[in-house]
Amino acid sequence: FDAAGDDDDDSEEEDDTYGSEGSEDSSESGDERSDEEVESGSSSDEEQEARNYTRTRTVNTAGKQLISALKREIRIKNVDHEFKIRERVELGPMGERFLHQDGRAKFAANAIYVMVLSFTYGTAAALVVTVNTSLSAVVANVNGMLGGQVSQGVNERYYVACVIVTFCISLPLCFANMQKTKNFMMVIMVLRFIAIFFLIVIGSTFTVRRLSHEGLSAVAHTIPLWQSSNFMSVFGNSVFLFGIHHYLPSMISPLEPQKAAPRVIRKAFGCCYVLIFLVCLTALTAWGGEASPFCSKEIGGNFCKVQALYNLNFQPLDWVGGWLGLFIVAYPAMAISAIPIAAITTRNTLGRWLGVAPASPDKPFTLSNVLLTLVVLVPPFGVALITRNVQAVIKYVGSYAGLTVAMLCPLVLLIKSRDALDMYKGADKYVKRPLKSKFGHRRYYRLVVAFYAISLVLVSYQLFIA
Repeated sequence: FDAAGDDDDDSEEEDDTYGSEGSEDSSESGDERSDEEVESGSSSDEEQEARNYTRTRTVNTAGKQLISALKREIRIKNVDHEFKIRERVELGPMGERFLHQDGRAKFAANAIYVMVLSFTYGTAAALVVTVNTSLSAVVANVNGMLGGQVSQGVNERYYVACVIVTFCISLPLCFANMQKTKNFMMVIMVLRFIAIFFLIVIGSTFTVRRLSHEGLSAVAHTIPLWQSSNFMSVFGNSVFLFGIHHYLPSMISPLEPQKAAPRVIRKAFGCCYVLIFLVCLTALTAWGGEASPFCSKEIGGNFCKVQALYNLNFQPLDWVGGWLGLFIVAYPAMAISAIPIAAITTRNTLGRWLGVAPASPDKPFTLSNVLLTLVVLVPPFGVALITRNVQAVIKYVGSYAGLTVAMLCPLVLLIKSRDALDMYKGADKYVKRPLKSKFGHRRYYRLVVAFYAISLVLVSYQLFIA
């Protein structure tokens, strides 16, 4: 700005010079002006306008450079405030924002929607099967405790009845405001943690009993360290449990300060891993020596091998008169509160993809909203009526749609969004962003793609060839 001011002073001196020359000419010629003088005066005006335009551009350029430098300084000194999640955007809308340049990019955006919807449909189906299998087991156990009939045919009827009742409960909740159920969800979460605690305690108790009777070497010999036939179940469950990268914005945005989010996530995932490891270890050591493929539904009856739903191993438990075993059997059924949430999420994603405007919270029973809800809710319950094999649902959905949503989709959007924001070469390249991963480099991107490709080959081989 100082340089621009100097230019102004010079221009004023120049104006004075032109002015004095004009006065001399006027004194010599009087009131009459020749054609040559008129042309000279017009050329002087054009030169003056050109100089003014040049000075204006110089001032504007200097101002823009100063503002840009100030912005960079603010971003560098206030990274915690500048780089934080202010808006949660799901994978599908992210694809719409950054994948719209050409036909190939739009195809990728639609593919992301397909993968997300496939995964959410599969998640809902696995959830419905798990909830109703546990509910029917609870009904059968209570019936047995009351002296009623326990048979395979009766259990099947219990299961079908539970599926129908669960559907009738979930459908109206899909039109309700689930934010009002936060306290109820907190109670469910506490009960589930209590159930996990007893899973580990009871499993440890039975492990100690077995070790005292059979010895360490005999127990260790029955623990399967690797079984290729069960690889798909383990892999599918791992994707469902830990492949939740697309949920990171929802996990991080409520946290303050957000720069502590990586540490919080490491601790949370570490605790989950320890709990899962303890549950799996105590399950293998406690029930690994059992010969029966199914557990008795009567209190004090025979135990069995580890079931596809581990809570069903506790059906014969006679602690606290059988009520503790019943509580553990009912533990997965507590996830019934998550079915409407999963359905609402899937409905919103499907509606966004199809371009259907969301219904007003005050008037949720519009024709489009009801039809979308039925389209989302009926297929998972239909799958639940066809099969009770929850692992079959998990291994197919988790191994393809789940793996793609967890690994490939976030990576593609990450690369495209950083390219759009010029974060690889621009001014923000060297800014230490608080939420930036330590693995945020192209060589690690290639590693993720290689892992994704190898996983697809392995799961396809295990599912269709082996």
